[in-house]
Amino acid sequence: MKKQQPTRGYRFMQLVCSVLLVLAIWNLPQGALAGIGQQDIDGIVRTREMALQAINTRDFSKIEPFLHPDFTITTVDNRVFHKVPEFEKYWNQQFSSTIKEIKMTVNADAARRVLSPEIVVSYGDAIATFYFKNGKARNMAMRWTAVLQKSQAKWQIQSLHFSSNLLDNPVLKGTQEASLFATVIAGIGGLLLGAVAMLLWRRQRQPTTEKV
Repeated sequence: MKKQQPTRGYRFMQLVCSVLLVLAIWNLPQGALAGIGQQDIDGIVRTREMALQAINTRDFSKIEPFLHPDFTITTVDNRVFHKVPEFEKYWNQQFSSTIKEIKMTVNADAARRVLSPEIVVSYGDAIATFYFKNGKARNMAMRWTAVLQKSQAKWQIQSLHFSSNLLDNPVLKGTQEASLFATVIAGIGGLLLGAVAMLLWRRQRQPTTEKV
């Protein structure tokens, strides 16, 4: 006895049900799929806030408890760090003869990738404001991606990466402007010294009239 083949209508209904099932799973909150709750989300936000506070205050002791033992930080200039003292030294070197202060603000995208109940990928944009010693300030727009891992009930940064537009570098522009200003001031100073020297030389060349 031959088995009855599925009708075209039956196969169509199977396809529709499969598509609806995929869409339903896709639209489920990522937290529901990976078992992450509001408490974990609050922990992730706290880790981000502590990292931002450490950068803005240059007090990196605050962020150490929130860094994974095998963490990696990649900066916009393609430098990679695995130790807090190394990154702290690099960051303090940014305050050169032209840069007075750096302040950063970050925003996280609404979506985040929950790979498991213990691993989350978060990303967003950031603005770094560079305050120069000549009184000017410039903003650098950046993107960031962070991989966070839950360890001992605390969300720690396992990897943090920053990127920016290489064609829009406010630090380079600010440094060039400061150098140009210094060059102009030096040039004006040189002209003034030259004029004074010429005036003194001319006075020395003028004949003196003796009094009778």
